[in-house]
Amino acid sequence: MTIHMERLLIFEHDPQAARAAARIAKDAALQVRIAESVEGFHSALNEERPACVLIDLPMSGTDGLDIIRLLADRGSEASVILTSGADPRVLDAAARIASARGLRVIGHLTKPFSSSGLSWMLRQVGGDLPATYELGAHHTLELPSSILLQAIENCEFSLAYQPQVFCRDGQLAGFEALARWRHPVDGLIAPDRFIPAIERAGLMPEFTARIAEQALFWFRTNILSPPRAFADIVAQNVPSLSINISARNLTRPDFPEVMAQLCESHEVDTSRVVLELTETSALDDPVLSLELLTRLRVQGFQLSIDDFGAGYSSMQQLARLPFSEIKVDRAFVATALHSATSRSVVKSIVELGHSLGLRSTAEGVEDEATLQFLDFVGCDLVQGYFIAHPMSGEKLTNWLSSAPEWPWRALGTRRR
Repeated sequence: MTIHMERLLIFEHDPQAARAAARIAKDAALQVRIAESVEGFHSALNEERPACVLIDLPMSGTDGLDIIRLLADRGSEASVILTSGADPRVLDAAARIASARGLRVIGHLTKPFSSSGLSWMLRQVGGDLPATYELGAHHTLELPSSILLQAIENCEFSLAYQPQVFCRDGQLAGFEALARWRHPVDGLIAPDRFIPAIERAGLMPEFTARIAEQALFWFRTNILSPPRAFADIVAQNVPSLSINISARNLTRPDFPEVMAQLCESHEVDTSRVVLELTETSALDDPVLSLELLTRLRVQGFQLSIDDFGAGYSSMQQLARLPFSEIKVDRAFVATALHSATSRSVVKSIVELGHSLGLRSTAEGVEDEATLQFLDFVGCDLVQGYFIAHPMSGEKLTNWLSSAPEWPWRALGTRRR
């Protein structure tokens, strides 16, 4: 029987560093090929389909940015790891360039890099890759508004729920509702593809109302009126429900009333609902947006500024708008263990939020070490694959019933 092994292609000018990386890759059960020149890299790329490419930024006659452009032009699906002895901020910038060109960036390492750091990244190859950088140029759907409206009216959009827990003690804090769409032709489509299409079609109000109605019904039925199997967990701290909204929702003067009426009809207190506004959204009418967000707060809703640090006028929006929560962009969280810059950014955002009286939440927590770091810097809430993947309402019920088996529940007592 032939055993398939993933392939790693190393583009590295230092033979010693290349051999060290190759040894670590072989321990991670990857086949390895080393390219010491652009010609050798081209040849290896033509002859093989590497699952991962390790790129050293400074190379003789070219540099890693040229290789990034080459991979992007070829539509490569290989995961990318960047290395360099340069300023870590240069690596951060290069990683964002690679992601912006549509490549899948696992992470980056400053030389001399640790074997544990590279080993951790290589273990992600072939599995569920962490969403390290999400500034990529994703291909959005070009669909007529009639098709999108039909999909909304026919309830083709479903919801997955990702739990959030308190960083300090691992107690359940809430859930984020995440929209999914199984397209009849393209299959399961991620939100970063269909949300822009819905926005362009002017259907965001209809979409948000339908998604909010689904989420509130599930929340009332399964969480506020929980089965006995996990009623004690919910009773310890009544969880919140986070629903994503778009800047396009803030162009409709009746948006606060629509959301309040939905909560009333489903018997959900507005104080239990967190409306997450993506910080990468530009507000078309700043005055109207301020009025509507303030009205939502007056009605009892919590407001979260999502993906903080990755979008438009971060400090300006934070100072102007009445947010109650700040969510650290997952790009910084996912790279915190391997980037001093990311660690500093995360720490600064958490401290900034607390100084303004805001609760801080970190997304993209993939391992215990990251959770411990976030606890150390005082982050309030966390979510991510280390806690739980997004899951259907039915699977979430089973997850809640298995509370004693949650591996991170004991971390709080060990840390403090």
